[in-house]
Amino acid sequence: MKNSRTLITSLILIIIFLTSVSTVSFSQEKLIEELYFQGVNLLENKEQFEEALTCFQQIIELDPGHAEAHFQIGRIFRNTRQFEKAITHYKNAINLKPDYSSAYYGLGLSYLELQKNKEALEAFKQAIRSKPDFASAHYGLGLAYNELERYNESIAAFQQALLLDPDDAQTYYGLGITYEQIGEYQKSIDALKKAVHFQPDYGKAFYHLGMNYQKLEKYPEAVENLEKAASFLPDSADEIYYTMGMIFQKMENCEDSAIESFKKATQKNPQYTDAFFYLGWLYNKKEDYEKTVEAYQEVIRINPDYTYIYYNLGWAYGELEKYQEAVDAFKEAVKQNPKDADFHYGLGWAYSQLKNYEKAIESFKQVIRIQPDYTFAHYVHYSLGMIYLVQGDKNAALDEYKILKDLDQEIADRLFDMIYK
Repeated sequence: MKNSRTLITSLILIIIFLTSVSTVSFSQEKLIEELYFQGVNLLENKEQFEEALTCFQQIIELDPGHAEAHFQIGRIFRNTRQFEKAITHYKNAINLKPDYSSAYYGLGLSYLELQKNKEALEAFKQAIRSKPDFASAHYGLGLAYNELERYNESIAAFQQALLLDPDDAQTYYGLGITYEQIGEYQKSIDALKKAVHFQPDYGKAFYHLGMNYQKLEKYPEAVENLEKAASFLPDSADEIYYTMGMIFQKMENCEDSAIESFKKATQKNPQYTDAFFYLGWLYNKKEDYEKTVEAYQEVIRINPDYTYIYYNLGWAYGELEKYQEAVDAFKEAVKQNPKDADFHYGLGWAYSQLKNYEKAIESFKQVIRIQPDYTFAHYVHYSLGMIYLVQGDKNAALDEYKILKDLDQEIADRLFDMIYK
């Protein structure tokens, strides 16, 4: 009887223990499930990466073999551009679940960011091996082939991805970029049009549409798409408006549109020297020299060493008959590059307008010393001849005429007529 009671007691204790263990196991599974869904929500819906990371790390503490938690941590580190850490966790997920196609895909994207393109290629292949109809993996394969400059294989991979997912904008974008890289601009345009059809705010696709139309010299279509790109890519708007300005310059009677584009570029980026330079250049063409000077002064404010800026500024001042300012600008140009004959010529011209003939003569002579075959040597010698005449030195003026005869007979005759009028 005593043994019977002992046996019954033991059985009851075992049942209680097993029930307790089962309850603990169920409770832990429930906690893991709650942490997982909480982490996914924080990651995907709220982009609260630190909080999501904490959830998945807690899961791994409870269950080190939880492949999905390692995968999600990989996603977090990839989204926060910590690619080495992402790779570690994607590999952990794959070790726990060898056919984990999404982990191979994330691994491939992380390798691409680190420019480990061959490793990325193998990762995407493994993703496809695990799941042949995985459209995103074929897309990733296209990216890897593109980075390896295996463009035909890249195109084939993108096309396979589109067979599996015909509405994917980023795949059309990848296909369009690849066609652009091999000079198939119309095919690129066709693919990029599909990209913006499926994703109407796809700024990068609009940008490359614009650039492809430019390659085909379809300038109105180019600026139309670039305008859309600028609205969707505010961080790149300055460069896009600058590009539009350059395109407008190639179009007939579009100087005003070019000016507006360059102005928008400078409004987006007040340090954009090239945009200010071309603003000045266009204002100069329109003979609006005050605005020319203003634009060139902005260039100097940003970068005083900008090529030819003081030289151009000097001529703008000359058009405004501000000859002392022109002298100062040309002197600065000469200081920056004493061996540039153009700069000395401009300085000589400005001195001559101020009737500072000795300095004008020295500057013009310096042009010939630096570059005896100077393109505008005939103007140099004509200017010297005229200065000598003003100084009353006909013999010196005649010497310049003799030189001019071998350079430009028409200008030589003009100087001769002045000498013997």
